[in-house]
Formats: sequence, structure tokens, C-alpha cells
Amino acid sequence: MTSYAYFFGCIIPNRYPGVEYAVRWVCGKDGYDLDVMDIKEFSCCPVPGIFYSSDKDTWLLLASRNLTLGQKERREILTVCNGCLTSLLKATEYLEDPKRRGKVNRMLAQIGKKYTGIPRKTEGRRRIMEPVKVRHYVDVMANDIGLEEVQERTKRPLKNIKAAVHYGCHYLRPTENQTIDDPNDPVKIDKIIEACGATSVDYEDKLDCCGAGGGVRSHVVELANSLTEDKCKNIAAAEADCIVTGCPFCLLQFDNAQKAFTKDGIPVMHVAQFQALAMGIDPISLGFDTHHVSAHSFLRKLRGV
Repeated sequence: MTSYAYFFGCIIPNRYPGVEYAVRWVCGKDGYDLDVMDIKEFSCCPVPGIFYSSDKDTWLLLASRNLTLGQKERREILTVCNGCLTSLLKATEYLEDPKRRGKVNRMLAQIGKKYTGIPRKTEGRRRIMEPVKVRHYVDVMANDIGLEEVQERTKRPLKNIKAAVHYGCHYLRPTENQTIDDPNDPVKIDKIIEACGATSVDYEDKLDCCGAGGGVRSHVVELANSLTEDKCKNIAAAEADCIVTGCPFCLLQFDNAQKAFTKDGIPVMHVAQFQALAMGIDPISLGFDTHHVSAHSFLRKLRGV
């Protein structure tokens, strides 16, 4: 059995505790009973849209420190955020360069840490080291659990729900060398939605950015919200009951931006919350009351009211 370490990042613990609860519930004894542990020393990934863009040395050092924690436990790092996936996965690629790895390790030595990768096999007397594996929640559900098992565990099929999937930029292109889905035609979240009994609706410009990417939300919020408004108009035209994403930063943008251009809005949630609903969890556990856009319309339709 694969062993994982939870990496929730910053936004989920600080803004959307219901997402964390959903992930723990789905992965825990009530769900798939995966071997997942918490590593309390994990820090910010750090966010690629800021650190990687402005100070690569600091970015790589902070990311490498997180990787050494997963390395120590010999566990795959289970990310629940597209940005965390990109930051940590890209760092493993940078650390394949001996000069970069040496520079980072000289700094890490000051706190008693060293990034080596994880020994996977031996050729003669030579140990072969592989990078610490960094996985996205969606990838684990689609490939390690499997879509058939997701469907079998669906106790309450969401048959009357139409969901608009938003993948997000870092999901589509986590690094220059690695992908977890077809970046031009991604399907994994759509298939999870369908395995939960719901309908995944297609809509115009589905692969466009949520509006917040690249630090736009932080610096030009009007532009970010305008991009989100265009996307929401297309989603509304498809008559979706909700927006489902695998990225908490995209969730944050959809959830916050809609109040700038509409009164009601389309409920938005993490794929883990959607999946937990299909597996029979009480919706009150999922923290929808902490979302800016009310989920009442979605939940009423879920109950058939």
C-alpha cells in the first residue's frame, strides 16, 4: 500500500476548513482508509505565483525543506492544491541538478536537513535515488483508488446535479516536463464527477484561467474579477448547479469574485467535498457556511426539494 503525507497548503486551513475535513473523511476510515499521516512541520509550499516568479533561490530552499520532511518519512506528498503541486513538483526537478542540490543542501545543513531523494533500488553497491513523489489528490483518486472504486463507494448518487469542472492552470501544466492529465483535454475530474453519479457539463472556454493566476488577484483585482465573470457567464449558460475544482485558490477566486458582479452566484466547491457528498457525508460537515456564495440552491436540489 502506498503511504502518503497530507499537504494542505495555506488556503485550505485558513479559508476553507470544510475542504480539509472532506479530504480527511474521504481518505480516512469512513472512506478509503488510506495510509496518510500529518507532518506538522510542513510550511507554505511556497506559492509559485509569487516566490518562483520573484526569488527562485528562496522558493527552492523553502520547497526543498518541505520535500526533506516527506523524504524522512518515506512517503509520497499528497497535495490538495494545484499551486502546491507545481511548487513542490518543480522543486524536485530543479534538485536533479547537482549544483542546485548542493547549494540548497549547504543552506539546509544549518537546520540539520539534507535533500537526497528516496532510495528505490540498488545496482551492485550503488544506491539509486529517486525524487520525492508529489501527487495531486485528483491523481490519487483517479489512479490509485480508481474510478470504478469511486463509483462503487457512491452511496448517494448525485443524479440530478450538473457540475461545471474547472481544472486550473497549474493542474494542466504543473511543470515543463510532467503532467497528470492531458493539458489540452483533461478528463480526470470530469470522470470523478460522473463516477459520483452527476453530470459534468461542457462549457465555452473551459480551460481558461479562473482569473487569479500569476498574482493577478493580488495586483489587479478588477481584471481578475472580470475574467472570472466571463467564465461564470459561460458556466451559467451551461445551466450548471455548481462549480467543482481541485484547487483551493481557484475556489477562493470563484467564491470571492462573484459577489462583485452578481447577487446570488454559482456555488463552488473542491472535488473532495463533492465526492464526500456522493459517499454519504452529512453536508453540514463540509463547511459550506464559510463560503461566500451560498450553497443553499445546490443543497436544495441535492435533497430533491
